[in-house]
Amino acid sequence: MNKRIIENAAIACNNVAKAINEMRSGIPCSSCCPGRDALINILNQLTLEIKDIEPECFQRLMQELQYIKNPYNNCVLPCQFGAVNAITSILKNKYIDAKKGKRKIFISHSHLDETIVNGFIKEILKVGCGFKDSDIFCTLNTSTIRTGDDFREKIVENMRDCDFILLFISENYNQSDVCKNEMGAAWALEHNRILPFTLPKITFEQMGFLNVVKQGAAITDGNKLDELYQELCEFYELIPDWPNFNKAKNEFFDLTTKI
Repeated sequence: MNKRIIENAAIACNNVAKAINEMRSGIPCSSCCPGRDALINILNQLTLEIKDIEPECFQRLMQELQYIKNPYNNCVLPCQFGAVNAITSILKNKYIDAKKGKRKIFISHSHLDETIVNGFIKEILKVGCGFKDSDIFCTLNTSTIRTGDDFREKIVENMRDCDFILLFISENYNQSDVCKNEMGAAWALEHNRILPFTLPKITFEQMGFLNVVKQGAAITDGNKLDELYQELCEFYELIPDWPNFNKAKNEFFDLTTKI
């Protein structure tokens, strides 16, 4: 989901709503209204973005767009606009406002790779990116699954709530049925960003079927970690601190060298 498109659509709708209200008061609407064509353009982008993940909103928005596109009207009429404004508000509340300040990353790994996975979490995610323990679901942390919980349900539940799922592929990972099930559950989800990383001493060919559908990145590839950091900063609207991240990245590389 491209949050920028939702945000732009919400801004355009707010400006149109403001213009309609000012027009009723006798104030020229041209000062704040983006114009009918500009509104139609951003709403067309929004329909493409929500077609698969919000089918009901998509269908209603397409219906309302047909009224707004009426060639006999030069402006957006109030009677045509209410539903469109409501739909964009719902999407903004769901995908932007409700997630502000919330971060969730799932770590899929083999417990036999505990040392390097813990190092990645500490140096790259915590020190480098500034994430907290509560932002990360990792089954290495015994506090994430309580005694009596069905760990399978807990894992799927947390996967579904995560924005990013990081798969740490190793020989240990490939030989674990639990890890393979975890990987399958991850790929069955529709709206999560899944990033496979290979640990040292494993090639991309050894990633199994993942190598066919998704290019992996070596965990020791500095450029790929930079790309990850950039993506996390953009997604969570973080202010990049490259000197701090590079220092943390070098600490992680020192750890992988010792391992």
